[in-house]
Amino acid sequence: MNQRNPKRIDKPIFSAAAQLPKSERQFLRSLQQKKYRYLHKKFLIEGLKPVLETIDSGFPVEKIYVSNDFLNKLNVPDFETLKAQNENLQCVDTADIQYISTLSTPEGIVALGKMISEQVPLDDLALYPAVYLYEINDPGNLGAILRTARWFGIKSVMLSPNSVDLFSPKVVRSSMGAHFAVSCYQNVLFDDLYDHSTRNEIPILAAEMSGAAPDQVQTNRWILVMGSETHGLPEDIINNATSVIGIPRHGSGESLNLSVSVGILFYKLTNS
Repeated sequence: MNQRNPKRIDKPIFSAAAQLPKSERQFLRSLQQKKYRYLHKKFLIEGLKPVLETIDSGFPVEKIYVSNDFLNKLNVPDFETLKAQNENLQCVDTADIQYISTLSTPEGIVALGKMISEQVPLDDLALYPAVYLYEINDPGNLGAILRTARWFGIKSVMLSPNSVDLFSPKVVRSSMGAHFAVSCYQNVLFDDLYDHSTRNEIPILAAEMSGAAPDQVQTNRWILVMGSETHGLPEDIINNATSVIGIPRHGSGESLNLSVSVGILFYKLTNS
């Protein structure tokens, strides 16, 4: 039997839900906007699975907001996991969850995460294999790439400047917890990545539509570089890559979805 099958909890953690102060409600809602996320270095984590993954990974969580109705629908293992966070757990009105959530029908649980500000240690060989995403702007694609990276054992996901925000609610939600299981870094300059990869003899594999299917990679340390679906990669990145790879087209169509392309290349590179 799947241990996540629902089993009703007879006794809630709290006897009554407390209404959030107006100032706290407004603060949490403001985190839907990027400028306030970075002003306060905090972001929202919505949904049971992402919150549980956050707890399991040890990622810093300041508070978890839940409704009594949500708690009473939990199975025993999930209930116990949240109960162990009792100091950071607050039961609130369903109306408060609806107000601070970015979803039209929220699940009933929202956590407040703390951003970790750290410089990417590019010389650390434990970061590779990695994927470097150049100026991608779709949060759903990034969330799917994070999940795919986790599946294939990719150690880190790096984003160039002018890419989608790693901490946007849609990215955090669509990554389904992979956000906290893979090392993630923003505002990584390609020039810095190139310098470090050259010094450590880590091949840079630039993906481009005209590129050939990847050959066998002689090392398990490599960097796959992907551009946006609209603009692809600039010439200077392609020219400085160790090799240019692609996915041969056997049918028709203009292009593949970015996250689909990443998944195919991860499969080829990790099984070569």
